[in-house]
Amino acid sequence: MNYQRFFEDAIDQLHAERRYRVFADLERIAGKFPRAIWRSNGRAE
Repeated sequence: MNYQRFFEDAIDQLHAERRYRVFADLERIAGKFPRAIWRSNGRAE
């Protein structure tokens, strides 16, 4: 069985169904809740 292809197909199906979840890359600062720094491509924005 080609496991690589199996999982690629499963991920492609999730994308097609718009059920693929992507989490925000946030940096929390202790004592400053609910403030956070959002990072995009490793850079703070």
